[in-house]
Amino acid sequence: MRTILAIFLSLIFLFIIPATALAVNIKVPILTYHYIANNPNSKDRQRDALSVPPDKFEAQMDYLAKNGYTPITLDTLYGIYNGQAGAPEKAVVLTFDDGYIDFYTTAFPILRRFNFHAVSFIPTGLIGGSYYMNWNQIKEIQSSGLVTFEGHSVSHANLASLSYAAVLKQLVDSKNVLQSQTGYPVNFIAYPYGVSNKTVWAQAQKAGYVGGLGTWYGKASGPSINMPRIKVSGFWSLKEFASRL
Repeated sequence: MRTILAIFLSLIFLFIIPATALAVNIKVPILTYHYIANNPNSKDRQRDALSVPPDKFEAQMDYLAKNGYTPITLDTLYGIYNGQAGAPEKAVVLTFDDGYIDFYTTAFPILRRFNFHAVSFIPTGLIGGSYYMNWNQIKEIQSSGLVTFEGHSVSHANLASLSYAAVLKQLVDSKNVLQSQTGYPVNFIAYPYGVSNKTVWAQAQKAGYVGGLGTWYGKASGPSINMPRIKVSGFWSLKEFASRL
């Protein structure tokens, strides 16, 4: 079902709906997670910020459920902005970068319990390696219908530092591999490290991505090749989490 919807939306985004027809005006928080796990190294303060302990993550999902939030995919978000889907009262997008194994072991079981949709950004060349999911696990998650898998380059490269040809190869190759493995269109790219520039954006569009996501702070307000996200910190209390929505 998602295959048909995604292809249909892609055609609408690229060929049918002009920019002037975008009339839906809502701001949607796109939350960014990395590790859903306790930090194994207490001295690594950077990892501490990127690691949301499982109990905190579950409390955050419980807060969303009890306060009327509806997690949606990026395909649905673009459908809303293009007038092809209705907007829930409190839409939110849950994104997870890098394809770490704890998404399979910890995050996904919690998402499934709440019946929440989410987006996982996959660096295709790292899948199957240490600390990362493998393709069988990704396909198992995908079979639930709750998670869509989108692009994150091949090697988690800093795209803005690469040559024109190398950027395009990272974007095209990762998109093709991910589509081949999942059987679904890949419409979105999250830029590794949140780093991009006009050249990267142009290459992303040339590679066939409909939208792109950075890590600069803010809420999404419309289709873009460089949308903002809200990075969830492991240091946040539940009250601070709620204040960012």
